[in-house]
Amino acid sequence: DWFFQLGLQAAGWSTKAVIEMLRDEKLYDDLGKVAAPTLIIHGIQDKVIPFAQAKELSRKIRNSYLVPFQYSGHGPFWEEREMFNRILTQFIG
Repeated sequence: DWFFQLGLQAAGWSTKAVIEMLRDEKLYDDLGKVAAPTLIIHGIQDKVIPFAQAKELSRKIRNSYLVPFQYSGHGPFWEEREMFNRILTQFIG
């Protein structure tokens, strides 16, 4: 609910611009060019972006690490913040 309310507080024009950008940008061809180690954190319960998309990103980005968050939706940084912080700290450490 907190995350949903946060989205409602955003300016309508900015939400529209982000949605249009996500719709129009075609970045999948560039994913194979990513050379840096990449951490992908994704909530399995995400109703905004399906977990299958995180799996696809992980397959296309070499040297990526996909960490599924079993009890999270679109905001694992909030919904499972202790695990999120631990995983992120380990990755950047």
